[in-house]
Amino acid sequence: MRYFSKPLLAGIGVLSLTIMGLTIVGLTALTAGTAPARAARPVTLTYAGYMAGLPVFSLKTTVTLPTGAVPGNGGYSIAADAQTAGNFRMLYPYQASVSANGALANQKAAPRQFRSVSQIMGKQEAVTLTYGAAGKVGINAQPLTRQAQEAAAQGFANGTMDPASAIVALVASFAKTHQCQGTYKLFDGVRRYDLKLAQAGYVDLNPLQQSYYDGSATECRAEPQLLQGFSAVAAQSQFYPQSARLWLAPAIEGLPAIPVRIEAQNALGPMVLDLIAVQF
Repeated sequence: MRYFSKPLLAGIGVLSLTIMGLTIVGLTALTAGTAPARAARPVTLTYAGYMAGLPVFSLKTTVTLPTGAVPGNGGYSIAADAQTAGNFRMLYPYQASVSANGALANQKAAPRQFRSVSQIMGKQEAVTLTYGAAGKVGINAQPLTRQAQEAAAQGFANGTMDPASAIVALVASFAKTHQCQGTYKLFDGVRRYDLKLAQAGYVDLNPLQQSYYDGSATECRAEPQLLQGFSAVAAQSQFYPQSARLWLAPAIEGLPAIPVRIEAQNALGPMVLDLIAVQF
């Protein structure tokens, strides 16, 4: 069991960052879709994660946009916290906090800074990414990891976006085309991967244990392509997410669709993240 701990928890790390990023889709649309004269307020969504029906994960994420912001024009800031939960936390203690900020212009996101702090089996790692001109990405990792050194030396972080900002860009495109699609080049401070999204259709969701919403939803599919910063053993173990699905729905009357359920697949099987609370 301990042999698999590190790749498993690293996989959960990528999984949580991917899920955090996907969650931003509806959060940004939620505030950006309000009337310009109305002051934007922080919006917080809380999710419970399940494996085989058991609670194993929790996620809370808050997004704030400036007054009058619309997709494609205005600043954004994001804060998210995730951790393993229940008995699963006793076996695999993992938690992470993510923050990001930047600006939207012409349906494109320009990140300014991304910070991630994670604790795996009691060991803390922090990384700050700073985005400069011509796609240059500065990397400050504490402690300085081999992956961060390789990324800086080889430059494979340049021209990428952090997971949250990439999905903010998707929001702007989604608002214009009403399609969930595109490929985004991501770097989370350790790992370099692409995330390909495509719209899959519509489904009727059944309620889970604490579901905030059940009913009709639009399904989007996400497939990560692992590129750099992944050890061969961890990649072959398939603990990293192999695929993910996101369901968007008008869960709150008068507001745009938000993510009401997310499902990601790895070697342990599907992990479902279900919206359980909304707070303004």
